[in-house]
Amino acid sequence: MPTPKKQKRLNLVLPEWIHRGLKRLVADEGVTIQSWIEETIKEAVLEGGYATPPLKYHSLAALVLDNYKVLKEETKITEARLEAIAAGEVASEADLLRIARALDLDEEFVIGLVQQEARAGLAEVG
Repeated sequence: MPTPKKQKRLNLVLPEWIHRGLKRLVADEGVTIQSWIEETIKEAVLEGGYATPPLKYHSLAALVLDNYKVLKEETKITEARLEAIAAGEVASEADLLRIARALDLDEEFVIGLVQQEARAGLAEVG
């Protein structure tokens, strides 16, 4: 199954008193600092509507709908075109590449969604 691009490293500098408090907090929760920070950031990003996990998608339309805000702000794809893709219209190769880049996904993953939809459509016809 296609996966998102590789992970990114984030360096964080904290005052010593915050670091000590954070160590106590995560110890009480029985997790590592790494996992606590990752989960906290993930929740904020998902709840704010800035991204959604890409692996849950089985269609380009769903990917576009869930990430509409980001795609509108971070691509040159017009609103009308985004709405059309979200409604199931065929996306151009340029649109697919723009979507992949804006959402930090492998291009193959996004193209694979379109191919998967096409195969499903052929299966329905046949």
